[in-house]
Amino acid sequence: MTPDGGGSERRFAFDYDPGELRCRRGAAADLGELLATRDCDDALVVTGSNVGANRDVMGPVEAGLGDRLAGVFDETTPEKYLQTGLDAAERVREGGIDALVAVGSGSSLDVAKVASALSSHDDLRAAAERSVESGEVAVAEDRDPTPIVAVPTTLAGADLSVIAGVSLSLDPEGVPDDEIPNGSVGDRRLMPTALVYDLALFETTPKGVLCASAMNGFDKAVECLYSPHRTPVTDGTAMRALSLVESGFETLPDDDMDEGELYDAVAGVVLAQYGISTPDAYRASVVHAFGHGFSHDYDAHQGTVHGILAPHVLRYVFDEVDGRRELLAEAFGVADESASDEELAESVIRAVTGVSDDLGLPDRLRELDGLSREDFPAIAAEIRDDGLMDAAPEGLDPTTDDIEAVLDAAW
Repeated sequence: MTPDGGGSERRFAFDYDPGELRCRRGAAADLGELLATRDCDDALVVTGSNVGANRDVMGPVEAGLGDRLAGVFDETTPEKYLQTGLDAAERVREGGIDALVAVGSGSSLDVAKVASALSSHDDLRAAAERSVESGEVAVAEDRDPTPIVAVPTTLAGADLSVIAGVSLSLDPEGVPDDEIPNGSVGDRRLMPTALVYDLALFETTPKGVLCASAMNGFDKAVECLYSPHRTPVTDGTAMRALSLVESGFETLPDDDMDEGELYDAVAGVVLAQYGISTPDAYRASVVHAFGHGFSHDYDAHQGTVHGILAPHVLRYVFDEVDGRRELLAEAFGVADESASDEELAESVIRAVTGVSDDLGLPDRLRELDGLSREDFPAIAAEIRDDGLMDAAPEGLDPTTDDIEAVLDAAW
């Protein structure tokens, strides 16, 4: 049986409970109200140092929180160390704080989820130490985690999710990142209770970060459509997402972004991630697995890697399996009943390449600093072992040689 109605039995299950979504210019002004309606008297803002020092972001956030602002924890980094989450959890515990407001990129939201999970335990450090041993930051069974309100300033689509990644170190000083094991946190109670998409805050994000993050968010919609865990619900949201972002993303590199197109870009990324993360399944797939192969050793945004690799990964997918190319072609507005399967695949690949081009992203791996072709075997092995390979389209089981061939094509 396939979840889109194929086979002899037609049925699907979809267990998804997102937080309240608010999207408009000036939505950060709602933060105090959102906390009040959830009986939260105060909140700790969790963010990185750059965002924490940016008054164009923090001014509206602090004003929106008003007297519910308990403090700012501006220590998150892209590495997402467990120690950082523990430090934030200790701030929450020591201050008797009711909620966390995660502001900025996906790394800040992930650290907030780690802090939220740890806060559910009586002994915070002991819980963190168990996480290093087990590889997973668990939420206590008998206590709820600290509620999270998400205020994204990038478009990577890490918001509507019950999971997060974490680097499992309580003493990262002086340790190479590639020697620190990756871990995870996942629990339905970690879904943000509210999500605030303020168009004005996206205008404060550096263009390189905003455009790269958008490609990451875009690929979530692409992959939802051919995920083996897809449902008719995610088909609908992903297809609408692709039509919105294809038209909305072209304004993102502009210094003076078009208001309507920016709204479409943000709304499209919200839809791209709607339903991607549920307690029983995560619907990202091979493109994201390829991106993870470059996470540790190369100073490149995941979205930049996606922009280079997505067309080549899709060509490999379409060479091996159908990949729901007809549905993707329909979503991109390039459907053609007279086209062959190969022509449909090429139309979809051109559309994806066009999105990357609109965002001004590089198109060759050789443009990444510090990368050489001699690195490909190790990268391919990491990609093959990535957990998201388990969510590859039905019938696709790439070998490391297959993966290296994709990397070579993208070189």
